Amino acid sequence: MKINGSKILITGGSLGIGKATAQTLVEGGAEVIITGRDNNRLASAADMTGAIPFVADVAKSDDILKTYQFIR
Repeated sequence: MKINGSKILITGGSLGIGKATAQTLVEGGAEVIITGRDNNRLASAADMTGAIPFVADVAKSDDILKTYQFIR
């Protein structure tokens, strides 16, 4: 699969599978945006993976709109 140059959003990217997936995709050349609710954990994950952090709770419609505006 070619992902180089792709823009990818991963919700829940500050821990576990989301974080590992973000790292793999960044290493493959994708621009990866990770979201999460905890700013500190998200910043730490972004530092480790090279992804772009964005604090958001996907259970909140206002945060979904803000995320959409950020990534487009």
